[in-house]
Amino acid sequence: MGKINNYSGDEGGEVALERNRWKHWKDPTSREFVEPEAELGRPRLPRMTIITVSDVDDRLIAQDLVVCHREEDGDQEHVTAIDESRLVYRAEGNANIVMAVQGGQYVLRLRKSDVTRTAGKDSQIDLVRFIKYTRVMASLFSEYFVPELKLGRVETYDLDAFNKNLMKFRPVTRLDKEIRVRDGILYPDVAFLPAKLSPYSSGDQQKDIFESYSDYVQNARPLIFNTYCVEIKPKQGWSFLDGNHAEEEPFPNCDSLALPELGGTSGGKCRFCLFQYLKLQRNTIDNISKYCPLDLFSGKPLRMLRAIKGLIGAPQNNFKLTKNGHIVYDETQEKGMFNRVLKEIFQRDHKNKERRKTIFMNLIKETLLKDYSTNEANSDRTLLTIRKDRKKKDKNLIHDRTCSPINYQLLPKNCALKQIQDVQLLVKSNLTMVQPDKLRKHEYVDELYEKFLEYREDCINDRRRLTHFVEQYLCPEERYQLGATALDCSIMITFRRLADREEESLPAVAQRHIVSIEGMKFLTNVTITDLDPKTLQHVQRKYLGQLRESAVAYREFLSKMKR
Repeated sequence: MGKINNYSGDEGGEVALERNRWKHWKDPTSREFVEPEAELGRPRLPRMTIITVSDVDDRLIAQDLVVCHREEDGDQEHVTAIDESRLVYRAEGNANIVMAVQGGQYVLRLRKSDVTRTAGKDSQIDLVRFIKYTRVMASLFSEYFVPELKLGRVETYDLDAFNKNLMKFRPVTRLDKEIRVRDGILYPDVAFLPAKLSPYSSGDQQKDIFESYSDYVQNARPLIFNTYCVEIKPKQGWSFLDGNHAEEEPFPNCDSLALPELGGTSGGKCRFCLFQYLKLQRNTIDNISKYCPLDLFSGKPLRMLRAIKGLIGAPQNNFKLTKNGHIVYDETQEKGMFNRVLKEIFQRDHKNKERRKTIFMNLIKETLLKDYSTNEANSDRTLLTIRKDRKKKDKNLIHDRTCSPINYQLLPKNCALKQIQDVQLLVKSNLTMVQPDKLRKHEYVDELYEKFLEYREDCINDRRRLTHFVEQYLCPEERYQLGATALDCSIMITFRRLADREEESLPAVAQRHIVSIEGMKFLTNVTITDLDPKTLQHVQRKYLGQLRESAVAYREFLSKMKR
């Protein structure tokens, strides 16, 4: 029985490098497996050495990763088998546990089930459908925002023992669910930058870099090798009161839905901000977050900074910061930990705490607004600041604060936020037409995927034509499902600070990924994850029902506060 770790160390043995080639992409259930070409038995590399693999997937394989492939019985899809001893607990949400593959930049996402529930026979079919659905979702975004995924399997002989070992790393509030199925989804680990951005493509280059930075030998790892990743769950980036023009009706044909925002019973608050009061009532949070998604999606720099500051101040389940794949700040950490991490990132700049925080927030803002499809000049961005909260005076203002409507035209066309917002708006435009009973429980994903393949055969696959796919090929229920997925997606912002002359060694593609602030340069990447299909009851139970309950909870909170 292997041991489950919560830390991925540097000790390792041999390096196994595999190159996989798959055929028949359009049907995930009929891929032809080609035996991987492996290079085994390489001597152990120095502690800081990274091998850059030039291949279809541009994978970074670091020390001691052994991943093997095996053929499943019958016509099941081939899976990547991973020994349980290689798995490192990373994080979890309501539906999934994420585990890193120790020593290599991959993560395995495993579906959770209630502890009383046994594994279903259709788990493999569900995963194949998940891959189909994710491919449709991925087509709605630029290709560099969504990584390719494949099936993975935990090699364990005792799931009960596996779960028991895992419990010690999991939050107590999440223990009502556990892993009942060994199959999962294998992703590139976006806690690290992709190999294609790495400067270390040859031994000579690496030697030159180390020689160039001899002045920083004592701090070589923090300076060059520490990679940070910010995970944000942005939530709904629009409101029912938004309108791009004064004469535009913000949300037509909605009388039958009795929406709190439109009925004047929400206090001018958006869906996320209203839901805070329901969560407070249910004791799932201790304080109301100052984060408002409309600020983040507004495209206005100062509002965006206010949103990012709100996320940092009350992370809840919407903000995490990792260093080299390990969580260093989230809702379980004290606030001082965040400041210590910032001091490490900016250790040679001698800036005060507030200045470091301001630079960090501006870095996140610029990365979210960045167009990674162009080679625009890496000009130094203007550093914007927002006022410090006056705690006593502002204590209760948050409850009376309204969420200002936004203009959808202000976000840059090709940035991650704009593309997420465009897909989210499928909920708004189809909400009044959705009839959940029209879709079959599981088969709707198969039907959606068939429509997607038909579309691909009819026209060239690019984002300009995908509007045609959504409008002409899909029914309102399918469009709503895609939008609902985008409402709950995550954004992973990965970055590493560059040393003084390191930019010169980067490949051409990496030049698009550089953000410059206050004379500092950061190599960045953005990934959109958590593109799960939602239940067919989402519109009635999760969306409309939750919205109405939240409005009631808000009114009850105000009533108690005024007593």
